[in-house]
Amino acid sequence: MRLFFVFILFLAIINNGNTQVDSNLIGSFKQHVNYLAADALEGRATGSKGEQLANAYLKDSFSKKRSRLYSWQYTIPTDTLAIHSELIGTYISNKSEKTVLIGAHVDHIGWGGELSKSPGKKQVHNGADDNASGVALLIELQRFFTNKRLPYNILLVAYTGHEIGTKGSEYVFHHLPKRVAPIAFVLNFDMVGRMDSFSKKCYVSTNYPSLFEHSTKDLTITVQDTSKVKILDTKHWYNVGIPAATFSTGAHNDYHKISDDAQYINYNGIAAIFEYLKWFCSAQLIEFLNEMENGEWNMEY
Repeated sequence: MRLFFVFILFLAIINNGNTQVDSNLIGSFKQHVNYLAADALEGRATGSKGEQLANAYLKDSFSKKRSRLYSWQYTIPTDTLAIHSELIGTYISNKSEKTVLIGAHVDHIGWGGELSKSPGKKQVHNGADDNASGVALLIELQRFFTNKRLPYNILLVAYTGHEIGTKGSEYVFHHLPKRVAPIAFVLNFDMVGRMDSFSKKCYVSTNYPSLFEHSTKDLTITVQDTSKVKILDTKHWYNVGIPAATFSTGAHNDYHKISDDAQYINYNGIAAIFEYLKWFCSAQLIEFLNEMENGEWNMEY
C-alpha cells in the first residue's frame, strides 16, 4: 500500500511539473546526442580518436558535486592487434554498504566494417540511438543523483568495447575499485532514443520482472523474457545472480546503419524514461533492496 501512494505522488509530480524544467532537460539530451553522434567523432569506435573525444565530453559533463571520477585504462587483445581503450565512470558515495551500478556503452562501430548493415557504404556510422541516447540518459541521471541522498551508493560507467564483445563491462566486473561497496543492483541503457510516439513503449530485460510493472501516461513498460533476448552489458552480473535490468526502446531499421542519426531521436521519449527512473530509483528500488536484504525476494527467471 505504501508503494501505491508513492507511485500516485510520482504521477502527480510529473503531470504538474514545471514546463521550463522539462524544456531544459530536453535541451540537455539534444546537446549530448548531437555531440556524441557528430561526424567529427567518426562513430566512436573502441580505441579511436572519436572515443577519446567522447570520453573527454563525459569528464566535462558529469557533475563533480559529491562524486569521484574514475578512469580505467585497459587493453583488448584481437587477432591482429591490441586495442587500447579507456572507461569513464563516476562514483557517488552515500556511505552505504551496497552500490547500484548504472551503465550505458558509449562506443559504436566507427566507419562500419563487418558490423555495418549498410553494405558497400564506407561512411561514418554515428550511432545516435546506439548508444548516444543511452549515454545522454546516463549523464542526466548522474547529475540528478548528485543532488539526491539515497540509501545506496551509485557507480555510473560509460562502457567502451561493447560492440566488439562487451569488453568494457566485463573489465569493470573484474576491476571494481576497492572503495566501491558491493554491487547490489545493475541498470543498463542500450538504445533508448526511438520510442514510438503513439505506444510510448519501453522494453526492459530483467531477471526480476515484477519490479517493472508500473507504467505512466508517458511510458508503457514491457518486460521481456530474458531467455529470449541478449543481456549484453549486464550479463556478467546476471550470471552471478545480481538483479539486473536493461532499458531499450527496441530495434529499428537504422540499427548499425549510416542513417542512425540525431535527427531521428525522440527526446521526449528519453525524458519519459528519465522521469520513470527518478521514481524507480527513489522509491521502488529502495523497497526492493531492503526486502532483498531481509530475504523476502526470490529470483523469478
